[in-house]
Amino acid sequence: MIYAVLAVKDKQTFTQLAQELQRYPVDIHWTHTGKAVLDLLSQAMDQGKTVDLVITDETLTDMSGRDLVEQVIMKSPMTNCAAASTLSSDQFHEAYEGLGVLMQLPMTPDAESGKKLVTILTKLNILKQ
Repeated sequence: MIYAVLAVKDKQTFTQLAQELQRYPVDIHWTHTGKAVLDLLSQAMDQGKTVDLVITDETLTDMSGRDLVEQVIMKSPMTNCAAASTLSSDQFHEAYEGLGVLMQLPMTPDAESGKKLVTILTKLNILKQ
């Protein structure tokens, strides 16, 4: 079982992605702020656990998705991240370069986006099918 946090402004927008992830052993926690994600990371670390995956919206109520990814990897370098973004592929690569983001998601990730993310997680041996 992997532990995933979805940090999104509108839960409805990410429902299809979440449904696809939940076809596998993935425990999802929803939040809408970057601070809540960072608090969850701290709580998990205090309990000797890890957050395996953070999926972030382009902007949250308290910070940008990119800022959250940067803070997540500083706090927990082994936590994988995916980010929704309106940037072009080249702009996304430039903005997130060096942060180890698994993939760029569309602003309304569908089941196909979930399947692509599952494929990446499986190839990296993070998710066991």
